[in-house]
Amino acid sequence: MTEETHEIGPERGRIGHWLFLAAIAFAVFIYTLLKPAGCHEDSSAVGSSLEQLRLEPLTGGGHTVGLKNLQGRVTVINFWGTWCPPCRMEFPHVVALDRRFRKHKAFQLFAVSCEAHHDIELAELAEETATFLREQEFDLPTYADPETVTRIAVGQVLGETSFGYPTTLVLDQSGVIRGVWVGYEPGEERKVEALVEQLLADSEA
Repeated sequence: MTEETHEIGPERGRIGHWLFLAAIAFAVFIYTLLKPAGCHEDSSAVGSSLEQLRLEPLTGGGHTVGLKNLQGRVTVINFWGTWCPPCRMEFPHVVALDRRFRKHKAFQLFAVSCEAHHDIELAELAEETATFLREQEFDLPTYADPETVTRIAVGQVLGETSFGYPTTLVLDQSGVIRGVWVGYEPGEERKVEALVEQLLADSEA
């Protein structure tokens, strides 16, 4: 049995090294674009309420969601996209959060699948989202934000002119924002979970 080996010369090795560094730099650049600075769980938006909320069911059934649906429940709203690398990293934790609390009558989670381009049709967005969920074996219902009505309202309370993905809001039973996370870093899911648990405990006290 023979084994063919290829030795990388010094020049090819240097090229490969620089390509590797360029790929890392590009990934960091994209992540920076997707995660604006200054928006965290201690955001100035905490204590504010949304002026608008309109979500439409996209996959897995559901119903149209408006501001009135925030009353009486601790709510998590997660804006994500199948095209967004940090969103794909975070999404399993979103699913896990829903699985943990979904049987609690005072809890609800809305996973809002967002388009990469504004000219995409709703049917195409639904197909892309359904394919992602099926491939990852996730059973979480998803919603759409037609005409970006809800994202505009979120941007207003955040004081941002651009929208970062993913963005996660945690609201109390009165519809008041209690936590905001823009972008994703490993470990942040535990902060979201702890806040939800605290708000549910407060509602039962």
